Amino acid sequence: MRNKGILSLVAVGLLASTVSVGIVKAEGNKNELARKAIESQVEKPLQKGAIDPKTFNQIEQALKGSQSYSVNSFNKKMGRMSSGNSDEDYLIESEYNDDFNSANISSYEKPTIGQLLPLYDVDFYKVKVPQSGILLVGGETNSYSIDLLFTAVQKDFVENSNLEYLGSEYEDDVEVQAYQAKAGTYYVGVIDTDNDYIDNNTEEDLYAISTGFVDNVKPSKPSVNKVDNNDKVITGKAEANSTVTVKSGSKVLGSAKATSKGTFSIKIAVQKAGTKLTITAKDSSGNVSSSVAVTVLDVVPPSKPTVSKVDNNDKVVTGKAEANSTVTVKNGSKALGSAKATTKGTFSIKIAVQKAGTKLTVTAKDSSGNVSSSASVTVIDVVPPSKPTVSKVDDNDKVVKGKAEASSTVTVKVGSKSLGSAKATSKGSYSVKIKAQKKGTTLSITAKDKAGNVSSKATTKVVKH
Repeated sequence: MRNKGILSLVAVGLLASTVSVGIVKAEGNKNELARKAIESQVEKPLQKGAIDPKTFNQIEQALKGSQSYSVNSFNKKMGRMSSGNSDEDYLIESEYNDDFNSANISSYEKPTIGQLLPLYDVDFYKVKVPQSGILLVGGETNSYSIDLLFTAVQKDFVENSNLEYLGSEYEDDVEVQAYQAKAGTYYVGVIDTDNDYIDNNTEEDLYAISTGFVDNVKPSKPSVNKVDNNDKVITGKAEANSTVTVKSGSKVLGSAKATSKGTFSIKIAVQKAGTKLTITAKDSSGNVSSSVAVTVLDVVPPSKPTVSKVDNNDKVVTGKAEANSTVTVKNGSKALGSAKATTKGTFSIKIAVQKAGTKLTVTAKDSSGNVSSSASVTVIDVVPPSKPTVSKVDDNDKVVKGKAEASSTVTVKVGSKSLGSAKATSKGSYSVKIKAQKKGTTLSITAKDKAGNVSSKATTKVVKH
């Protein structure tokens, strides 16, 4: 930390009888390599917004926090402590800690107070990063005799993308460095850069180092199982223990916490087919994943169409079905015709004229391929039978014979008076019993089918036998 500041941690002479215990002489070559590696750090300002003010203040307060302890209280505690032990607010450097294998353990909760003695002393601290995020290292000194320099490194000064220096920030004589780090173990090296010619440090010259961690890595985008217009629950996978939220536009439909295995299940109201939902995951640090979009599928078939009556004259079938659905008319398995319903749901389908009694089925299929249950309609008979034919009738005959529509009912009349009726055979022949009529009497004969349609009348005059 090239910008020297006064560390108000403890009174002068605080560690005279304690931190100096166990100090060993510097190991020239090894420490010189460490010094060069630490000094190789290039100072650069931390990008604005990389550390929020709250986080910076937490590091700063951690470094300055032990100032509330009195000298007497501190010395009394130190007299009872072995190296590396801690007060409730800070840790004490424990020598020998001049290389990676002997590094002290750093704590995110408490700063560590140390000395840089003797000349060329290098101190190392081990810090574990629990997951990918920002490793923060803060430092401060109480002495103008220390030009404090510290840096985070990988073991044996390995360089790769696991640890990337983001820059540093100064405020109130505190320097905080930030590193983008993947989960793993790292080391903080500390040196005094003004010890090049003379060791002017005393046991009263102290520094403090504090570490922190910020999770700045957003969760991976969730994976979401298909959602249809029957579903009241959305399921999928997201970062373990993250909070997963489902939205339709800006409206939140529901949220739930993912399990420790990353599965989630969120209750929502049934959504219309075609609705676009967005799903995000937020971790405990407030990092929000990229959103995944899912469109609600249509699995609900259209309602059964309604069909207007169809007779054996009709060349069009009409009715109502789901708007924009495709309506199909069939006779058995044979499709007679199809047409798209309008936006208001009306349809009109051209077909060939069908025989009376034919059973037609009508279905509607939506754009997702869902097919309605079928509506059925029987072709109505509205066509009257053909005019019957009549054999010659004389004044002795008591039977009128001829041909008419098969199975129709044939009636013989004189004027409006019915003389008799009979049903034509399946081949269309009929025989109607009557009383013998006088010569010259005009008889009228009609045929009525089972639908009640009556033919035009045939007439014949009774002749002399």
